[in-house]
Amino acid sequence: MKNTDGYIVKKAVDITEIEYEKYGILFNLSRKGKDTGNTNYSKGSDWEDVDTAVPLLDTLARIGYTCSRKLPFLVTEMEKHAHTQEAQIPCGQPLCFCVAKPSGEAPGAEDIVPVIVRPGYVFVLHREVWHSASHGVDHDGSYYWMAQVYENEPTVWSEISGKPVYVEN
Repeated sequence: MKNTDGYIVKKAVDITEIEYEKYGILFNLSRKGKDTGNTNYSKGSDWEDVDTAVPLLDTLARIGYTCSRKLPFLVTEMEKHAHTQEAQIPCGQPLCFCVAKPSGEAPGAEDIVPVIVRPGYVFVLHREVWHSASHGVDHDGSYYWMAQVYENEPTVWSEISGKPVYVEN
């Protein structure tokens, strides 16, 4: 991490390189890379299948699809949800977003961790975990998300304290 005049620069790291359990549950549906548990595997003569061994979310949920710009990006605000978990599901390419531990106040730059989730993985954010919007890593991105959504849902977006965070790969 290096300081600049107007913001703090942080490099994104693969989510398997941090203690992701502080922020949520990681499912590896690709069977490549780190085994994260919580999955079932089956196969037939011309197919293979991996599914979650537990429900993805602990509430009814809607699925959404978001398009966003690629890295680098500037984080000036983050959101959290008290009423739902939220799944981040890459769509054909890695996605990057920032996380910070639950707290009553918005996180400061020092608390923010930029992570990359690769295709074949799904990351489910715990309730109250602060997170930024997700972005493509090498190209403008698109991703699916799942969360309980309803009219006037209590989602909190807040400005981070201190300097903004500039996320790069």
